[in-house]
Amino acid sequence: MFQQGYMGKLNTIMEWIMRFFVLQLVWILFSFAGLIVGGIFPATFSMFAICRKWLNKETEFSIFREFKAYFCEGFIKTNLLGLLMTATGFSLYYYYQLFKAPANLTETVLVIIVWIAGILYIMTVLFIIPVYVHFDIKLFSVIRHAAIIAIAHPFQVLSMAALIACFCILIILIPGLFPFFSFSLLSFGLMWMAKTAFIKMEQKISILSQSNSVI
Repeated sequence: MFQQGYMGKLNTIMEWIMRFFVLQLVWILFSFAGLIVGGIFPATFSMFAICRKWLNKETEFSIFREFKAYFCEGFIKTNLLGLLMTATGFSLYYYYQLFKAPANLTETVLVIIVWIAGILYIMTVLFIIPVYVHFDIKLFSVIRHAAIIAIAHPFQVLSMAALIACFCILIILIPGLFPFFSFSLLSFGLMWMAKTAFIKMEQKISILSQSNSVI
C-alpha cells in the first residue's frame, strides 16, 4: 500500500515535470515562429492561459493544440497590448533619464511624478497577462482592470516581484535551467498569485452584492 502510494505521488510529480518541460519548449517554438518580436507576446500570453487551465484543474488536453489556439486567436491583440506596455516602459525610462538630476523645483516635481508613474506601471504590468487570460473584457479595459487590481492587492504585487527576483537569481546561479523549466514555472507561479487576488476580489464583490440585496 505504501509502495503504491509512493509510486503514485512519484508518477504525479513526473507528469507535472513533463508538462512544464513541454510548455517551455512550445513557448520557445512559438516565440521563434513569430520571429521573436512578433511571437514573444502571444506566446507568453498563451503560456499563462495554459497555466490558468492547470490551476483550474484542467490537465487532460493537448498542450500544443491549446497553445496554438490561444496563440492564433490572440496574436494581434496580445502584440498590441505588449507593444503598448513596452512603449510606455521606454517612455518612462526616457523621462527618468531626462529628469534624474533635477536642477530646480519643477524638475524635482517631474521626477517624483515619473517615479510614481513608474511604480504604477510596474504594478500594472505584473497583472496585465493574468487579467487578459482570466477575464473576458475589451483589450484596453485590461490595462484599467490590471491597475485597479494591483493597487487593491499590494501583497500579491510584492509577492510577484519577489518571485521574479528569486527567478532571476536562480537563473544566474543555474543557467542550465533556462531552456527547460524556467519561464513555464515562473508563469505558473505568477498566475497562481494573481488568481488569489482575483478570488479575493470576487469574494468582496459577492459580499457587497449580498449586502445590497439585503438592504
